[in-house]
Amino acid sequence: MRPVPEEMAAKLEAAADSIGTSFDDVRIDEIAEASGIPRATLYYYFHGKDEILGFLLRSALTDLVAAATDAVHGPGDAAERLRALIAAQLRHLRSRPGTSQLLIANLGKAGQLPEIAAQLDDGFHGPVRKLLREGIDDGSLRDVGDPEIVASAFFGAVTAVGLRGIVVHGAVRVEEIMASLTPLFWGGVAAPEPRAEVP
Repeated sequence: MRPVPEEMAAKLEAAADSIGTSFDDVRIDEIAEASGIPRATLYYYFHGKDEILGFLLRSALTDLVAAATDAVHGPGDAAERLRALIAAQLRHLRSRPGTSQLLIANLGKAGQLPEIAAQLDDGFHGPVRKLLREGIDDGSLRDVGDPEIVASAFFGAVTAVGLRGIVVHGAVRVEEIMASLTPLFWGGVAAPEPRAEVP
């Protein structure tokens, strides 16, 4: 695949909002119409629509990896940096609503592309696992079991809530979501144990 010019990349990313959530039924002519890029030009840079999907997903995940790296290496203990990482994922969903929906809807295809699967791990799962281990070590987080399962649970919850915001509200309300997710993730939903009365 040839290097894609920035202006063309921006047009494809903007078109992702109108393409829909699955590339299975989309024709290259529809991508050309949605993006304003001539069909011949698309074929000059891409062999077909699957390469366009791969390009969009790689581009989005490159940005997510950068945001995750900033959060992981930011200030604060592991718990504070984990909150920053979750907020970064929500901001990423907000900044690329169409591409984010394409990514989630096409995870099966993404899983067949090792590079994209690795980027997804670098952009969220890996940093969460790292911060969980650090949090146990620094005492800011408790040991909740297998870091891989916890990272997947965080990714699923944050992604589902973010996508719901896109579909229902037309936007990801990061601060509002964080206000609900933070106590849920850190405290759970179980009622606190009643305090034993001191005689």
